[in-house]
Parts: sequence; C-alpha cells; structure tokens
Amino acid sequence: MVKAQLQEQGSFPRLILIAIIFLFIVNTAVIALAVGLLDLPGELSPREQARQGALFICDYVQEQAENAGVAAKPAVREVLARFRFEVEQATRREEIAQLVLKYGREAQDIILREQENQRRELALALVRQDPQLQEMLGEGKITISWQEETGIVIQDPANLLSPETREKIRQHEGIQGLSQMVEIQVVDGKAELVTPISMLESLKRLEHEVDSLRLQLQESRIAAGTEPMTGAGIVLRLYDAEMGTGAEQIVHDFDIRDIVNELFAAGAAGIAVNDQRLVATSSIRCAGPVILVNHKPIAVNPVTIRAIGDPEVLTSSLDLIRAEYEFSGIRFEVEPEEKITLPAYDPK
Repeated sequence: MVKAQLQEQGSFPRLILIAIIFLFIVNTAVIALAVGLLDLPGELSPREQARQGALFICDYVQEQAENAGVAAKPAVREVLARFRFEVEQATRREEIAQLVLKYGREAQDIILREQENQRRELALALVRQDPQLQEMLGEGKITISWQEETGIVIQDPANLLSPETREKIRQHEGIQGLSQMVEIQVVDGKAELVTPISMLESLKRLEHEVDSLRLQLQESRIAAGTEPMTGAGIVLRLYDAEMGTGAEQIVHDFDIRDIVNELFAAGAAGIAVNDQRLVATSSIRCAGPVILVNHKPIAVNPVTIRAIGDPEVLTSSLDLIRAEYEFSGIRFEVEPEEKITLPAYDPK
C-alpha cells in the first residue's frame, strides 16, 4: 500500500506547472464569462453558455485533483460540490463569473494544501518503514525540509534513521518541493507527525478570510444599493395616455410603486426609477403634480424603470398590471436587455 502511495506522488515542478496552467485557464474563463466571449455550441442563452463554461472549469479542477491524487480528500470534494451547486443555482451570467473566480482560486489552494499534506504523510511513511527506528527505545525527533539549492535536508541528531532510509527520503520525488518543514516525533519506535501551523499557513488562512469578507462586503453593498449593479434584466417605460386628462390616464406614484413591488416579488436583484436606485429606505410619492423618488423629482412621460433579474420572469410578472394600464390607455413598453447597469444610491 505504501509503495502505491509513493508512486502516485507528483514532482514539485510538475505541480507548479499545473498551478500556472490552471490559473491561466480560470482567469481566461472569468474574463470570457464576464464579457460574453465564451461561446458554446447549441441554442443556449448567454446565461446557459456561461453556466456550461463554468461547469467545464469545475470538471477541469476535478481532473487536476484526480491527477494530483487528492480528489477523494473531504476538503477537495466539498469545495468542488459547492462550486458545482452554486453554478447550477446561479441566475445571472455575472454571478456565474464571480463563482468561477471565487471557487477557482479556493479549489486550487485546497488542492495544493492537500498535496503538501500528502508529502508530509509520505515522509512519515518512509520513516516508519525503517527497521532500525522500529527497535529504538526512548524519544527522539527528526526534521525533513526541502531547499531549492540542496534538495532534501534531514536533521536526525540521535541517528534514528538508517543510511538506507536517509537516502531513500533524499531521492524520492514525491517529497521534493516541501513548502514547510516536516517534524516527526519518535517515541519507543513509533513515529508521529508534529503539525504546528506555520506562519505562512496562518497568513494564507488570514488572506482567504479577508478575501472572503471583501467579497461578502462587496455583494452586500451591491444588494443594498450602495454600489452600482450590472446584469441582465428589463427596461420598462410608462407613458401617459395620448390626449388623456383623466386620473386613470396619467402615471401616478402608486402606479410606479405597484410595478416596483411586483418586480421585487419576482426576484429582481436591483431596481432604478429614472436613474434613482431603490434601497430599503427609498420612497416614491407625489408632491402636487410632481413624482418624487428618493425625495428627488423625476421626469415623466416616460417614466423609465430598470430592473436586474431573469428577463422572462420579470416580464411575465407584469402581465396583469400591463393589461390594466393598457385598458386605461397608459402605454406600457417592456424590453429585455442582456446588460443593464444600475447606478449606486445617492443619498444627497
């Protein structure tokens, strides 16, 4: 079993090459997904094309994990499962591109970490095979590290290892490229890893946490309306009835509120009325003949409402309201758009 494990280990240069190629593919895919250059055959919508491209990246990551021998590791399986699930659940092309960027990097880091753990386990397995060490009584410590100039360095003050085992460890390709020292504690012939968290690993974990918090903060700002939002959606224009003078033939504040409420209920991620971004504290009301949105007067005839979300779902959610308005003569125009940008909320 140990021999099989030893043969499956890849060399450090090969790992670096795989990581570089993987990063290149992920970054290229993110750009392509974001600008719509990733094109797949078949009658697919841009969103589905992006989804298929992201799933292709997920399959590629899975293949790299299998080649590295870490695909069965729980951490690798979990990140790939989350990657695939969230891509399949995403509703916007931009959201899919963000998921590729997020999980591409996370999966790569986990694969590298699990490969490092395999090197440590391999070093321990080689030490445990030493007959001389198995007969040792008392306590001792062995450290194994890797330096680019000299290769594997073994520190064994108590001479616990035989010369044959030392040479086997130095020559084994699966241990080349250790990023941190492997410390092995030996007590009465039994060897175990000592696994303190290195400063480098601590910094990497903090970096991941900071990146995750930044992403969550950005997503929260976008959802709250304090940052611009871009995505597919619809543009709706409301016109007063031609030659209409009756109250039912003019667009009022409550008409806009009804439409906005329907769009939010249909899953709109963000809405702007005449470039006024709606947030939790927004108001839509009349002051005499003037309609105020966020306490600012807006132009009418038309009133333009932009909403980001699934264009088909948003459009169908307005069928009843459209029929009511068209009966009274109010013109109601809806156009799907692949890319809409909503401005950030301006409290001034």
